[in-house]
Amino acid sequence: MRPLRLIAAAGLLITLAACDTTTDPMSSDFAADLAVAAMSGEAAAQHVEMMRGPGGPLGFGFRADPGKFECTDGGRDGLTVTRTCSFFTKGGTSQTAYDPATTDKVVLEVEVDGNLDRGHMSGTIHRESELTVTGLDGAETSMTWKGTSSGTSTRVHTRDGGTMQMDMRENEAIGDVVIPVPRTPTSWPTAGTITRQVTVTFTGGPKDGTTETRNVTITFNGTQFATIQVNGESFEFDLAKRGRPGRGGPGGPGGPRP
Repeated sequence: MRPLRLIAAAGLLITLAACDTTTDPMSSDFAADLAVAAMSGEAAAQHVEMMRGPGGPLGFGFRADPGKFECTDGGRDGLTVTRTCSFFTKGGTSQTAYDPATTDKVVLEVEVDGNLDRGHMSGTIHRESELTVTGLDGAETSMTWKGTSSGTSTRVHTRDGGTMQMDMRENEAIGDVVIPVPRTPTSWPTAGTITRQVTVTFTGGPKDGTTETRNVTITFNGTQFATIQVNGESFEFDLAKRGRPGRGGPGGPGGPRP
C-alpha cells in the first residue's frame, strides 16, 4: 500500500500512512517528488481558478454574472497573468464578444509569470496555456475544459544548512475537467485529470548536476482535495489553501483527513 501524503499550506504538511514506513521523507528522492507535487498542485489550482472554479489568490476566473465573461490581465502575490479570449457559437462561427445566449465555446490563451512564495515552497514560474471550454450555451449545469500547457519553474529546497535547487521543465495535458455551474465557493472540479511530464535538473545537494523525469497525474473528485501521483507516489493537495499556512486535526483545515 502506497503512503498517502497530504500537502497542505506553506509547510506542506506530510502525513505518512501507518501501514508504510519504508519511504524516507528526508531523502533527496522524496524531496524532489514532494517539490514536483507541490508545484504541480499550485499549477492545477491556478488552472481551476481560470476555469471558473472557486476563486483563489490570483482573483481571476469568470464572473458570477452569467452574462459576462472576464478576460482581463492583472496580477497578485508576485505573479502576473495575461489572457486573451476567442468566442465561438455551437456551429463554430467566430464572435467578436461573449454572448450568453449563443456563445458555446471559448478559447483562452493564458500566460503566467513571476515569483511564487508559499513559505517553504518558493521559486519562479513561467507558464503558457491554451484552454478550451465548451457547453456554455443554453441552461448550463456544468462546463468542460481541456487544453495544453508548458512552462518552467524553479524551487529552492533548504535543509540542514544545505540548499538544493530544482529547475523544472513542464508539459501538461488537461483532459475533460468538469466544473459545476454556477460558480460557488465549493464548485470544485467533479471529474477530469491533468497529466504532466516534469524534467528536473538539480543544483546542489546529493543529486547535484543530474537530470531526472517525473510523470505526474492530478485527479479531481468534486472536493477541494486533488490526488497527485508522482512516479507512483501518492499525495493529496488542498486546492483551496495551497500555499496558505494552516493545520488542524483529522478533517480539519490543513490537516489529515480520516
